[in-house]
Amino acid sequence: MVITHDCDLPHESEHCVEVIVAELVVKDPKPDPQLSYAKNPRRLHLAYEGADAAPLILELRHGDRRSVPKGDFAERAVKDNSLALPVDAKRALKQWLAARYGRPAFPNAFEERLRKLSGKRTVEHLIAKILEPDAKHLVGLFFDLGEQRGAEAGEGEPYALSISVVYDANEGGSEARLSAEQVARRLSELFEKSYGKPDIAAEIALDACEAVADTRMTLADLRRVDQWRLAYLSLSSEDRGDFLPAGAT
Repeated sequence: MVITHDCDLPHESEHCVEVIVAELVVKDPKPDPQLSYAKNPRRLHLAYEGADAAPLILELRHGDRRSVPKGDFAERAVKDNSLALPVDAKRALKQWLAARYGRPAFPNAFEERLRKLSGKRTVEHLIAKILEPDAKHLVGLFFDLGEQRGAEAGEGEPYALSISVVYDANEGGSEARLSAEQVARRLSELFEKSYGKPDIAAEIALDACEAVADTRMTLADLRRVDQWRLAYLSLSSEDRGDFLPAGAT
């Protein structure tokens, strides 16, 4: 798959064409919801569609990016006109490519506190388990740390956190809203169990956790919050992906 911008293809200063070699064809009839719409920073499922053919679902990996000299590309590349990538899939591909470099970095102290054990699992792992069943309805999990956004809090100084569980209002409708509300409720219970109520929490004080329709998120909101990713999963090469998009919307 060619991922070079079309303006760069004819430009004389660009000597190579960047592509992703998709070696894996997904046999399932639909893309994995946890690997679609840029929810995973390293893997992406895209479905090509054709008028007289079943969808072709490919798995892309950032590790399979290649630069091909333009001469070699012009000589050997062959376009398949029987299938096309829908507009929404192209948008997801752009977001996925941009997310690799646009992922936010939370304070180290905050990330470390999310790795606190709650029972036999870390909090961030339990967040993943909460998100997993409803991943197909969720657009993103956004963290608002307010003035502590870039601060390394000291011992005994809690991070004041607000979470927005953003769901797809257009595609998911009421089902997506109910799923997001359930996720928000379970996240609130997890944080209270792990860190205590906000007025006594010494590590992370969850002030609010709400389900929010993507149609209600403004540009001002997006500039204030950061999209959270599962850091321990993104560092792993095993077959366990993030459940939410990473990087800027």
